[in-house]
Amino acid sequence: MNNIILFKSKKQLTAENNYNKFINFCRYQLSGLTQTQDWEQYVWKGYVTFRKIGVRHKALNSKDAMHEDFLDFAKAYIRYQHSLKPLKNYGATMMALRCLEQALLQVLNSGLIYNVTAVVFDEAMQIGSKYFEGNVLAQCGIQLEKISKFLCEHNLVKSGFISWKNHVKQKVKNNYLPEIEDYHRNDKLPDEAALLAIADIFSKNDELLSPRDKFTSAVFALLLCCPCRISEILALPADCEITQKDDKGIERYGLRFYSVKGYGPNIKWIPQVMIPVAKKAIRRLLSLSQNARAFAQWCEKYPDKFYQHELCPKVDEKSKLTVIQVCHALGYPLHDHKSCVLKIKKTSLDGGKSFLNANDYNYSLSELWEMIISGFSKDFPWYDEEKSIRFGNALCLLNPRQFTLSQMIDIYSFHKPTKGFFFNDIQNKKRHEHGFKNIFARHGYYDIEGQPLLIRSHQPRHLLNTIAHYGEMSELDIAKWSGRVNVNQNRVYNHVSEEDMLDKIKTIKLSMKNYCQRKSIPTNELTVDFDNLNQGAIHLTEFGYCVHNYLVR
Repeated sequence: MNNIILFKSKKQLTAENNYNKFINFCRYQLSGLTQTQDWEQYVWKGYVTFRKIGVRHKALNSKDAMHEDFLDFAKAYIRYQHSLKPLKNYGATMMALRCLEQALLQVLNSGLIYNVTAVVFDEAMQIGSKYFEGNVLAQCGIQLEKISKFLCEHNLVKSGFISWKNHVKQKVKNNYLPEIEDYHRNDKLPDEAALLAIADIFSKNDELLSPRDKFTSAVFALLLCCPCRISEILALPADCEITQKDDKGIERYGLRFYSVKGYGPNIKWIPQVMIPVAKKAIRRLLSLSQNARAFAQWCEKYPDKFYQHELCPKVDEKSKLTVIQVCHALGYPLHDHKSCVLKIKKTSLDGGKSFLNANDYNYSLSELWEMIISGFSKDFPWYDEEKSIRFGNALCLLNPRQFTLSQMIDIYSFHKPTKGFFFNDIQNKKRHEHGFKNIFARHGYYDIEGQPLLIRSHQPRHLLNTIAHYGEMSELDIAKWSGRVNVNQNRVYNHVSEEDMLDKIKTIKLSMKNYCQRKSIPTNELTVDFDNLNQGAIHLTEFGYCVHNYLVR
């Protein structure tokens, strides 16, 4: 019985062939997100992680990764979508793919996508409802529907056609709700005590603040100057400031941004009252990034020459160096032999794969420089190529260990601050339990329960939009100021309450004659008992009524 050949219809054969061609096309002909040789990796660093649904963020192993039958499709689909329209975040797409993978395994006991049916998509939504709710679940459904259409349009399913629709609708936020009914108001708007605390920290003189205090408070101050996202602040160029005179001859101050979610490059003008705050924040960030930017500019200008900083030994680049000279070449201000040996033994120039030899006359400046250059990211000199920002012109560029007061700075390398790096210093209570102090704890700001205050990076954006709505700025101006493509998105950020609007109306003090009242048209109408007219159909208007007998033509 081993020579039995199963019959496959042409439609089934086409679906499998198309599936294999699609995988090969995306793997070998498209180059987005990762290099071809990294296709087998479970993590495409900076973009997506191909883990199962429900697996927490941790070191990923093969057990936590998606099923091997489904994995190639997930990778191909993500890369294909990226080629059509690159995104910074594929969280919603991955959410849907994870639910779909789990549903395939539960319903069909197979992860091969060409076996999918409408029942599998229904099961995927059921799985999603166990992990997500509200608009997040609706977004999962939207992505699942998008995948189902994609499979049908490209003939990647054996059944030929799947008519599956997402039935979970997104909830539209109503504006001007009573405070008690606006459940998200407290989460979206910042706590007043935390807001005043970080303002107090920012207002202190430079010498009273640590480098990390300056960085965190300066970035947050910029978040309060105009509606923006933390990723947009961290990607600002060093020459972001701009001054122009408006049509009235008044000098205006703004910042050059690159807004995400499709809006692109724009200038966000800073309100007059916040201009000193913005200038002070920019000055502090420029000071913090000065050394890292200078190093990046040198690397671009002199890629074959060792970085000539203050401590660098003035010797021929081919000459072998003592261990003390190696320390000085790498920017470590150590002068005794023993300290230099201990430091060099713990120094790596290849990301921790190996450590330097601590003996004398092992390295020359040119040899050290080759190791330093080889450790740069493959994107160098681009800090963010999409926004045309180089490392040498990145406002928030840092050196590794620059904020660690107990360790020496690595001046020969770069550190790109991430959202997580910033979040940890303003909102992470879990790290406080392990001894880490956020900016509020370092300056003695605690709540009534003895926990350090916290604030979230999205809250200033909601606060500024709410203030703009309360100040009657037009919807178009709010959208432009915030960097939004769609004006309808403004409603999500409007938290003006019903009570606020009533108080505002009371201050207007309108007289009775100013109110718009509908006046009834005077008529000589008679009181009529319609029940006793014995008519089946009556047409009633403010001018009277008419009857008609529909049995008579």
